[in-house]
Amino acid sequence: MATLLFVTDIWGQHASLDPLLSRLEAQFDQVEVLDPYSGQRFAFEDEAQAYEYFQRRCTARIYQQKLAERLSQGSEPLLLLAFSAGANAAWPLLSQPELASRVTRASLCYGNQILAQPTLTPQSPTQLLLCRDDAGVLEHQAPLARACQVELSEAGHGFINPRSPHFDANAADTALADAVQWLQQR
Repeated sequence: MATLLFVTDIWGQHASLDPLLSRLEAQFDQVEVLDPYSGQRFAFEDEAQAYEYFQRRCTARIYQQKLAERLSQGSEPLLLLAFSAGANAAWPLLSQPELASRVTRASLCYGNQILAQPTLTPQSPTQLLLCRDDAGVLEHQAPLARACQVELSEAGHGFINPRSPHFDANAADTALADAVQWLQQR
């Protein structure tokens, strides 16, 4: 089975993410984490602090470059599971055949900037898990569904991340099970 590349949101790596990573490590041969801060762990006070630090230390453009560099490395196919800023970084890269050829399947969770680029077409089988309440989701659902599988969640943006103010354990379990099933399809 391919390596799972787990691409974090603006919170990066943190201790409360460890149980999720352990769960994924039990379901995939190898799990690799890409985060905005090169593996350095932070415990941000709140979402505003995490966002401010992301903007100062990384930015969306740099995060996308980091992901593009990782996708360019090696010849092993990857499964991609990306969240929020990570999903936003992945979406345009998946429309580039050379980079998309490195990704067997992708599941992108609550990447709200994807909605600003609904005409892009991923070149790898892609699942989008979007939050119904994110601005533009309902407007862009149909065009996105022509290019990939779209799932809508009633939970708030960030609901899979235990550090997010919208964390919802039940919705997170359901969404992760769905994403894992999608990624493991052949």
